[in-house]
Amino acid sequence: MKPDSLISKGKTDSLFLLIKSLTKSEKRYFKLFTKFQGRDQNYLILFETMDQMEDYHDRVIMAKYSDETFIKQLHVTKNYLNGLIMKSLRAYHMNDSFSARLKSHLQDIEILFKRDMLKLCYKSIIKAEKLAHRVSDHLAFLELLNWKRKVLLTMKGVGDSRQLLNKIIANEQKTLKFLAYENQYWSLTINLGGINGNEPIELTKHPYLKDSSHAQTHRAKILYFHLLYVTHTIDVNLKKAEEAIDGLVEYLESDLLQLRNDPGSYITAINNKIGLYLNEKKLDQIPPLLDKIRTIPKKLKLKSSSPISLKLLIQSYNVELETYRDSGLVHEGIALIPIIRSFLEQNKGLVPKDYRILFHYQFAYFYFMNGSFSKALHDVNVVLSHRNSADRSDIVGYAQFLNLIIHYELGNTTVLKYSVAASRRFLKKRGNIMEFEKVLLKLFSNISTRPESLHRSLFNRVNNKLFGNPALISEAQLDYLDFSYWLNSKIK
Repeated sequence: MKPDSLISKGKTDSLFLLIKSLTKSEKRYFKLFTKFQGRDQNYLILFETMDQMEDYHDRVIMAKYSDETFIKQLHVTKNYLNGLIMKSLRAYHMNDSFSARLKSHLQDIEILFKRDMLKLCYKSIIKAEKLAHRVSDHLAFLELLNWKRKVLLTMKGVGDSRQLLNKIIANEQKTLKFLAYENQYWSLTINLGGINGNEPIELTKHPYLKDSSHAQTHRAKILYFHLLYVTHTIDVNLKKAEEAIDGLVEYLESDLLQLRNDPGSYITAINNKIGLYLNEKKLDQIPPLLDKIRTIPKKLKLKSSSPISLKLLIQSYNVELETYRDSGLVHEGIALIPIIRSFLEQNKGLVPKDYRILFHYQFAYFYFMNGSFSKALHDVNVVLSHRNSADRSDIVGYAQFLNLIIHYELGNTTVLKYSVAASRRFLKKRGNIMEFEKVLLKLFSNISTRPESLHRSLFNRVNNKLFGNPALISEAQLDYLDFSYWLNSKIK
């Protein structure tokens, strides 16, 4: 299974998703913030109601508060509440990241400049410049250089500050040059597959990849190592690809301040290394990497409930399950399930729904592979309870077939008949039923009405139809549920 985005898909209400993404401490701060601001309590009522809902529908709110005046313009109230939440989040996370601190400094500089407090304004610029330089924020540095020029011209004019002004111009030119290099690395990264149908760029011949001399910014260095990794992966030179990833990990680990400012790049690098080890079947080298991911919050002194800490644990658990599944280590996967269940329970409401769906599907799959069909059915039913949700309809689709297989294994022939009809309805509603899905639905429909003595021949026929035609089903589709393995086990 491929890494999944935490962004929910579909038409789910954006305000509802924002509220559901808040941590307990962020919610507590918002309530205090609202009271401190002296806002209309209708906003807090709407906030708390939406927070308690599992799925959001305007009609539920409108029915519940039909007598309230704010309900007449619900969309206006929701828009204002959205802005209020964002305002409280900005205040709450003001000092969480260097980017937020720099934005705060820039606001201070503008306020001081407008008040004609130029000496204090200049001191703030110098302070912010040091921070921008330390975290390699070249765009913020350019903005600060522009403010420095404004202040100098206002305070002294050109004649008395010509030397400093020329130094500002030189720094701008140097910074723009570095950003131009970074821009070129971005272009190479984004256009790896070619532009407008043209052939992909031949990275091995590009001068920017001969060495790292052009990678003068933090982001450019990350892209440089990433491009090397991709180039050698395409060339199937796994040794060189691993060297590139090692170089990136070493670079990111060398600066704890940058790592704290940008943990996402580090996580991606570790995940890419895990992917290499999976391909090379170096499974014994994966656990130390997972431990690395899980110790990041402690290393960066992050709260265990922070969004980054949760994201790290979620992704590491998912990758660990994938590792066990891809390598056939069923018992190891099952041993991990109680730990993940405990994590999901402790962080109820904080783990995004698409990941909860994915975890329960993985649990069901491991139990199924272990022959624990009743346990597998329990988790499949959790996934199927989200059949009307827009979240992870692909996983819910595969759960439909896993559900049919489990009912067959349990001998639930009567249930199987109705389950086939329910699965067909789901797939039609989802749209675009794939050919292999039609074949499988017909198989389960047939075996639910025919004697067991005929089942083996039905399995054999479907196996030949599905896997005798390479265009009918892909490797990616088997990654979610190995129909070939199951069909062959029934034939044998």
